[in-house]
Amino acid sequence: MVKTVLIEEITAENAAEKINDKVIEMEREGYQIKTMSFWGTDKAVLIFKKGLKGSLL
Repeated sequence: MVKTVLIEEITAENAAEKINDKVIEMEREGYQIKTMSFWGTDKAVLIFKKGLKGSLL
């Protein structure tokens, strides 16, 4: 299963904290981050995939 998450209101000061918090939250649910990109100057899009660790699923 793939999940897309949009993080808004990102600034230079809080970008790392907001992104890390979301990655940790999603890892608890069994998702692993696959890619991330910034959208404009204040948004980031994170793509997560859920599957077995170490598998190609």
